Amino acid sequence: MRNSPTLTNALRVFIAVLLGLSLSTEGQPPSPGKRSNASDSMLPRNVVISLSEVNRLFPEVTHEASTGQNLTAVANPKGTRSVIYTNSDSAKKVTITIDQYATLSAASSAYQEAVTKSKAVPGFRPIPVENLGPNAFVGTVTQAGEIHVGLGALRGTLIVEVTLAGYDSTKENIARLISLTREQELVAKGAIDRSE
Repeated sequence: MRNSPTLTNALRVFIAVLLGLSLSTEGQPPSPGKRSNASDSMLPRNVVISLSEVNRLFPEVTHEASTGQNLTAVANPKGTRSVIYTNSDSAKKVTITIDQYATLSAASSAYQEAVTKSKAVPGFRPIPVENLGPNAFVGTVTQAGEIHVGLGALRGTLIVEVTLAGYDSTKENIARLISLTREQELVAKGAIDRSE
């Protein structure tokens, strides 16, 4: 049951919710005006934090399940990368996505669209967090009986998103989510700065 297409689509839905797309669990394509296909450029693998760093904060997560383009990215990013880490039975997942935009204004516009649409999704509940910063938010939703907790953040020309699936939205898990996202932001920025 944990590896069913419904649960896989539910995870994609939550990622899309945090990034502002209006996908459904039935796998509807993005609406007009959104990208209808993946970005022409996939960001290098080193823009996403390593398994050992994820495992340090989420010890249950033991392997990389998949990596590739972020098919749920908003608008028209310059490049994307998505990595899903999971435990042995896929009951717990950590999904990290990085979307790079050509300009600060393009990234800001995509982020604002994501925030607006996330707030409108049935069942989406923002989680108030102190000291998160003005361009980041944490939210939760339950899909197919599975809790998803995610953090989306705008950092310069990057939108960084980390989603936990199969984890409760406890203060401890949210604190670990924030720590992982902050580390991820540094890794992505460093990798992109070195490549430009």
